[in-house]
Amino acid sequence: MEFVDPNAGESSSTVVRAHHMFVVVVDGVETAIHEGTIHVGLGTVTITSTGNISANSVGGCVVVRGGGGGCVDFTRCGDAAAEGVDSASFVRCGAARAEGARAVSVSRCPAAVVEQTGRVSLERCREARVRGGGALRAERCRRVDVESFGEVRLERCKDVRVDWCGSVEVERCRAVDVIRCGAVTGERCRVVNAVRCGSVAVTRAVVNIRDEEQPQSSHQPISPPSPSSVDSE
Repeated sequence: MEFVDPNAGESSSTVVRAHHMFVVVVDGVETAIHEGTIHVGLGTVTITSTGNISANSVGGCVVVRGGGGGCVDFTRCGDAAAEGVDSASFVRCGAARAEGARAVSVSRCPAAVVEQTGRVSLERCREARVRGGGALRAERCRRVDVESFGEVRLERCKDVRVDWCGSVEVERCRAVDVIRCGAVTGERCRVVNAVRCGSVAVTRAVVNIRDEEQPQSSHQPISPPSPSSVDSE
């Protein structure tokens, strides 16, 4: 891993600018960075502007820690994770994991795990597990497992499970299990199973309303990308 300092060779009298420090962990190797570029094989981790960092084509496991702020963009990385950042974006990564961000966007990643986040957007993910947040929108995902969100909107997803959420809107989904949620609305779904929900109004769908949850063999736990392989020393 090679670090390139854009200010190398500048006079020591140069005024120090305010900066945001990120910690980048690539396959267990930890580096603090607030400017410049880290070269990792054929990939790079770059400070694009103050408080903004991007990781491109970094294979293996890469974690970016923001210390409570900053924005990070991952593109075509292996197992990518964001911790303690303000916002995070994942595009075409092998696996995506984010915790404690204000906003998270995940697109075309096989696996995604998002926890304790304000606003979440998922698009064309194979398997996604989302826990604890404000608003979620998911489109064209194969399997989505959601728990403890204020607002949930799902469109053209195949296998969906939503538990302990406020309002839930589903459209053109194949199989939907909604458990202990508030208002459930939507249209054009194949099957909607609702258990102990406040109200259910889904048109053009087979709707089953039950008092107790029944085991669903189609739902299997989605394992998050393990950070242990990244943080191991």
